[in-house]
Amino acid sequence: MKVTFNDENETVKKAVQMANEVFKNKDFYSRIRQELKFDLSTATPKIIADLIESSNLEFKVELFYPTGWRAIKYRKTFAYTDGNYPNTLFLNLKKLDRETEDIAATIVHESIHALDDECVEYTFGHGNNSSIGKDNTAPYWIGNLAYQILKNDFKSKKLIFDQEENN
Repeated sequence: MKVTFNDENETVKKAVQMANEVFKNKDFYSRIRQELKFDLSTATPKIIADLIESSNLEFKVELFYPTGWRAIKYRKTFAYTDGNYPNTLFLNLKKLDRETEDIAATIVHESIHALDDECVEYTFGHGNNSSIGKDNTAPYWIGNLAYQILKNDFKSKKLIFDQEENN
């Protein structure tokens, strides 16, 4: 799996580089394979790790500013994918005021969705966009693993990838 970004935003460039480093990290795959199961998944963690590691998927990051219909639908989220634009992550410009590792973990989280969308044999998403009870789904668990690897802290806080605004 490879993530690409063709824009000038230095924070996102760094986050994409970090996400790609995670996808090259052998410990990343080993830790996924050690899990017993993921919620809402028809694939074992080993199968998911194998799918990620062997994937030739190119996942493109594009920035968006939530105006018009996007302001209504996506103002509360860090990023989204859209079936009309397969293998593209739309990253919310209004939600970039956070750690680069956090943004990289969001990219990894969303790339798991893209891989899930591409996979016909298995499903391993997290259902709706509520973050409640999603910690042990593949996209959340793997996104948080990426964050822990990037922070080199395996007791770090858990990220919420479908965050609601406070106001």
